[in-house]
Amino acid sequence: MVVLWSHGHVGNARQLVHGPAWFFCRIQGRRRIGKTTLLRELSKSDGTLLTRMVYMQIPDSDERDVAASFRRTLSDCESPFANSLADSVVDFNSMASAIGDLCRDGLVVVLDEFQYFTAPKLRPFNSFLQEQVDRLRETHKGGLFVLGSLQSEMSALLDDKGAPLFGRLTATIELQHWDFEDLTSVYRAHGIEDPYQWLTLWSFFEGVPKFYRDAFDQGLFSVSRDNFAQALLERMFLKEGSPLAEEADTSFLREVKGKMLSILNYLAQNPGCGNGDVIAAVNREDDMTPLGTHIRRLVENYQMVDKRQPVFSDSNSRNAWYYVTDNFLQAWLAVVKPARDTSRMRPLAKAIERAMPRCYGHEGFAFEKLIRHLHIECSRKGLGDFSLSSIELGYWNRARNVDNDIEIDIVALDADDQRVRFGSCKRNATAHDGASLAKFETHIERFLSTKEGRRVAGWTVEKALFSPVFTAVEKDAFSDRGYECRDLQWYAALF
Repeated sequence: MVVLWSHGHVGNARQLVHGPAWFFCRIQGRRRIGKTTLLRELSKSDGTLLTRMVYMQIPDSDERDVAASFRRTLSDCESPFANSLADSVVDFNSMASAIGDLCRDGLVVVLDEFQYFTAPKLRPFNSFLQEQVDRLRETHKGGLFVLGSLQSEMSALLDDKGAPLFGRLTATIELQHWDFEDLTSVYRAHGIEDPYQWLTLWSFFEGVPKFYRDAFDQGLFSVSRDNFAQALLERMFLKEGSPLAEEADTSFLREVKGKMLSILNYLAQNPGCGNGDVIAAVNREDDMTPLGTHIRRLVENYQMVDKRQPVFSDSNSRNAWYYVTDNFLQAWLAVVKPARDTSRMRPLAKAIERAMPRCYGHEGFAFEKLIRHLHIECSRKGLGDFSLSSIELGYWNRARNVDNDIEIDIVALDADDQRVRFGSCKRNATAHDGASLAKFETHIERFLSTKEGRRVAGWTVEKALFSPVFTAVEKDAFSDRGYECRDLQWYAALF
């Protein structure tokens, strides 16, 4: 399996570990992006760290249990010095003192799931740790890594001016998903040449390296296009012992219950819903529970939901639409979980057969998201044929009369050159038929007549069609009608 994701980050972490001063580093990134794996790779590539690293995953518990967990961690370490400190750890004060002693002796301490220290029962630890961090600033060895997936809670601990640990970080490593350029390198290295296979992989795994390594280990990269999606469902999720069978419940949904889980389920089945749609679907008529707080937590705290705005809208616009952020979680809720439920009572082949229509629908929404990402990535790298001046892509507006609704998949703006691109995304090129194109043209005309549309009056108008693959005949036919065609092969050729 070609590994691209960690080399630069491993190098950065290695510089910290072997640097001339003590460090306090945050490693951040979304769930399953590889924060813990990064440090595991670092320890594998650096034999001196095997006895110098003390790793602990913070439990969502209380002071007594956290201290007991750290005591066990010290007892199990390969470092005799760490072993000698174990019995002294009985509470947060002694735990923080032990961390200070470990660092002064040149060891590297890793606290995973650090965001749990925002909980009222665990929050006092931050003040004890602050005291040790301030003493360690002049130390010339050792270090502390803190890891966490909930960005808002990590920020509350480390970036809030009122937090004990504010201003104490000496370094930050942020892990991002593979972008499309990285993915094309993986596809080429493993001989995955069919754009529909690219789409299937991206629609389930987006750019999370761990999932691609699991797919490689399951032999998925050698499966033909005809059986690819079915094999992915079976090998990765449904068969006994499949690597991702419990992934969503253990890594994504373990902290989400009640109304928040109901909201996620609804958004997975109905991507692109407004606030009113969610409230109407989730609340019963006799239930007046406000959902705004739950939605806001999913957007801001857990980052499981994206709040998207159409072009020219501000953050307070009521036109916001909501989507499940992670392709993996969206696929789990919309495709995989129903298939797993079916497979408990029906043959596996029947469960997969029933799942395929949902899978294709999921891929359709994922393809539109991929095209938006490709516009942003290419513009950022100076590639392609369109330079963006705004990251908002797309426009929608629900009128009182549904006959006047507007929905356009891609509305891309290049203010510098005064160009506007309107785009329509379809999972199959044949879906860009006469009826679809007529609807596309109508919605463009409606947009140009709106207040927002009049802001691009006089700009050069481009109309583009997007699908995973266009044949040469299809490209010529659409070009004759004034449409540009962009498929995944066209984008892959840019890298």
